[in-house]
Amino acid sequence: MDLRWKLLIIIGVTLTGTFIAFYAINHGIVLGAFVSLEEKNTQQSMNRFSNLLSEDLSSLDKVVRTWAPRDDTYSFMRNRDPAFIERNFRPDTFESDRFSFIVFLNTSGDIFYGKDVDLNSGEEGPLPQDIANVVSGNQILWNFTENRQSRSGFLLLPGGPLMVASAPITTKNFDSVKNGILIVGRFLDEDEIRRIAGLTNQEVTVYRQSESGSPADVIAAQAELDQNRTIFIQPDSPSTIAGYSQIRDLYGNPILVVKIQLPREIYAQGLATSDYFTFSYLALVILFAVVFFFLLDRSLLSPIAKLSSDVKKIGMTRDLSARLQVKNEDNEMTNLQENINKTLAALEKSQVRLQRSEEKNRALLSANPDLMFQVRREGIQEEWNAGMAVELGALALHDLLGKDLEEIRETYQMTRQAVAGDGEQGGREEGQEGEESPVFIFEYTTKVKEAIRYYEIRLVVSGEDEALAIARDITDRKSSEEELERYRAHLEELVAARTQELQRTNEQLRQEIFQRKLMEAQRREAYEQIEKNIEQFAILGDHIRNPLSVIVGLADLTEGTASVKILEQARAIDKIIDELDQGWIESEKVREFLRKYYSNDKDAVK
Repeated sequence: MDLRWKLLIIIGVTLTGTFIAFYAINHGIVLGAFVSLEEKNTQQSMNRFSNLLSEDLSSLDKVVRTWAPRDDTYSFMRNRDPAFIERNFRPDTFESDRFSFIVFLNTSGDIFYGKDVDLNSGEEGPLPQDIANVVSGNQILWNFTENRQSRSGFLLLPGGPLMVASAPITTKNFDSVKNGILIVGRFLDEDEIRRIAGLTNQEVTVYRQSESGSPADVIAAQAELDQNRTIFIQPDSPSTIAGYSQIRDLYGNPILVVKIQLPREIYAQGLATSDYFTFSYLALVILFAVVFFFLLDRSLLSPIAKLSSDVKKIGMTRDLSARLQVKNEDNEMTNLQENINKTLAALEKSQVRLQRSEEKNRALLSANPDLMFQVRREGIQEEWNAGMAVELGALALHDLLGKDLEEIRETYQMTRQAVAGDGEQGGREEGQEGEESPVFIFEYTTKVKEAIRYYEIRLVVSGEDEALAIARDITDRKSSEEELERYRAHLEELVAARTQELQRTNEQLRQEIFQRKLMEAQRREAYEQIEKNIEQFAILGDHIRNPLSVIVGLADLTEGTASVKILEQARAIDKIIDELDQGWIESEKVREFLRKYYSNDKDAVK
């Protein structure tokens, strides 16, 4: 995946996350504000409906507060003058003041006079019995403690909710004893509800409290309103919102649930506004992304792509002398191009040095008298300085070419070299252990041109499952070792013969000393013989050390395991000579003994 696609994905993911966050914030804040505004509008509509109901109750209360404290009303309760009713409570009065019945109660709470008017037709009639039972059976309507009091509210009848108002009947100055109760009212029927709904421009439905068969939303709203909530608002459908409120009777008990429905115009406007902001932001985001990517591609991606192409071309041609074209600008891309050119210049110098080093190493390999080749687990692969193969008798290596390393290990005895081996100065003596290194050595012989040739192979670990092998012709060294071995054997024979002779002489000397008193005549002869033997001891040590020094010098000039063996044998011979010197010292002690006890002539002894 190239850089353009990566940046496209990063920009896309970033802008998508930003858009999702904006959509969530826009939906949560902007649309939430419209929802709050919608609920507030619904609450205001519910309040308007409640205010209209309160105004209806206030109009009824105004009627009783107007007609109850009057002198003629007070007189009517005494004389029951029909002219009072005919004059003051005609059907048009009922229609103008919007009450459908009027009741006069005496001080005992019994109906003194009652009248009912159909507000639609204007027909008068007797007071319905259910109204008569309600107004006379509710003491709250006629139980007043003061003449200036009045009371209005709702009562629930089987035929529907009833709006009533009552006040005590007194004279106009409120200074007389109350002479009864004036009650007016009307039903809160569907016509009245439609009238109020028309004034508020909303759909209103009234349900009885806890009425069976009520819609589920009304039952749920009633449960919420029972929790001392004044108004409960919830969406009724995607296009309407509903507000719920309770109407309580004169005793404070809920008797009705009022539901108003409003079109969700505010919410629809909020959705439209939110969608407008959302799509506007989306368009701006897309425009920003296109412009940003265009500018980014022109100022960064295209130069990077060209830089990558130029560097790739240099890498394919392997021409480290090539350079990138640097513009006369001061920016990061120019700095990068200059740094790459500096790197190419440094690599070019390194390449020149590496070529010189390779030529030097190649010359060293060509001048190396030993044959070098690569060995892998599957066998010998290639020769490094094949030009020296003929001189080294590399044809003799033909038996090993292609053989597995394990097969070579089984055929030839391989030894692991110690760190301080190979005759280095200060090397370890035989048997002394040294730190091991990954160098294995084995030797083998082969016949080249009817002659036996000796070769030594050194294997050095140079990588995983591979090793560097160095083959060396050690035929001359082997010949020197064989010659030195023969010389050493001859020296051992001479030393053995001399040792045996010395042993015999010493034995004779001991016998002569032991028999001195018995063989006084042979004393001088034996003494002379001893003198001769002592001189031979001194001469013999010098005779042996002189050729031994020559052998040690030759061994020092020769490298390899053979020189080590020669030095070890030279040390053994030197030890034998030391033993001879010790024998000479003992012989000197014997001489001193004879001089002290057997010599008669000091000068002769000397």
